[in-house]
Amino acid sequence: MPWNDQKGGGNGPWGTNGGSGGDDKKNSPWGRPTSGDNQGSDLEDQLRKVQDRFRGAWGGRNGGSGGSGGGGKGLGIAGVVLLIGALAIAWLATGVVIVDAGQQAAVFQFGKWQRNLGAGIHLHLPRPIETHEIIPVEAQQEVRIGERSDESLMLTEDENIADVQFSVFWKVKSDRPQDFILNVKDPEATVQMVAESVMREVVGKSELQRVITTERAEVAQQVREQTQNLLDQYRAGVDIIDVQIAKGDPPAQVIEAFNDVNVAQQDAEQLINQATRYANQIVPEARGQASQILQAAEGYRDQVIADATGQASRFSQIYEEYRQAPRVTKERMYLETMERVLGKTKKTILDSDSGAVPYLPLDRVTRGNDN
Repeated sequence: MPWNDQKGGGNGPWGTNGGSGGDDKKNSPWGRPTSGDNQGSDLEDQLRKVQDRFRGAWGGRNGGSGGSGGGGKGLGIAGVVLLIGALAIAWLATGVVIVDAGQQAAVFQFGKWQRNLGAGIHLHLPRPIETHEIIPVEAQQEVRIGERSDESLMLTEDENIADVQFSVFWKVKSDRPQDFILNVKDPEATVQMVAESVMREVVGKSELQRVITTERAEVAQQVREQTQNLLDQYRAGVDIIDVQIAKGDPPAQVIEAFNDVNVAQQDAEQLINQATRYANQIVPEARGQASQILQAAEGYRDQVIADATGQASRFSQIYEEYRQAPRVTKERMYLETMERVLGKTKKTILDSDSGAVPYLPLDRVTRGNDN
């Protein structure tokens, strides 16, 4: 190999002189002597120089001349100052808080809540004196309850079983984020357990028909209010936005029968609506006809009364005339009566005592009466 070449004046693999005498037994492969007083001295010198440099960087004394030691001390003071300055800046930077829109930062002093910070850039005492935690107070979150049968099956007041699935929408209270941080370990599990408990209570006080038909919105509103009250008592810092019932049905084993009942109820409501519409149509017509009949009766009554009044007045007038001239009145009444009676007959009566000649066109008179 090249570094085994130990001829006089030869070089090692790093160009080091192998020796003047060419003695292959006294030279190492690096061209350094392997025996005598200088054995391994070069390696120790290099290690000593490296150690002196490290000591000089930290202000230590060099084993060499005073000039090199003084330079090492100056470099060490500057390094320490820079290091301390960097550490101080990093420590102070722990007190800078950048809060985005829709977030709040709760500041704690030695673990005790002090204040809340809104959106923007804020400062507080650096760690560990004061710390902060950023909470998204506007982010809406959803918890679904009832996807498993042990959550969805609930007993109603009328001892029926309802299969209820619902969702709870919630967020962190913007005015109490510290309660959410300090009092709630698992917020989603807390909201789920409280909402499920309240739903079971509300369903247990309601009939099955109320839960599965038209009053779902009222049930959901009761659950939202009671869940919010309970979480406020726990000081959970959670705001319940809405509760939506996605499914409220009887168990699968009896759902067909309940569907038939619902269809029958819908048919009944349809028939009731039709009857109401017919009543709204026929009643005004009947009232109009009744009003017309009443008006006709009133008109007939007025007519009869007027005729009777006229006849009574005429009779009174005839009676007065009769009192003054009985004979004349009798003859007039007789003649008027005979005129009314005989005027409608087809007979011609001649008075033979009067001496009149019965030479009249009786056939024409008869035809005239026919017309």
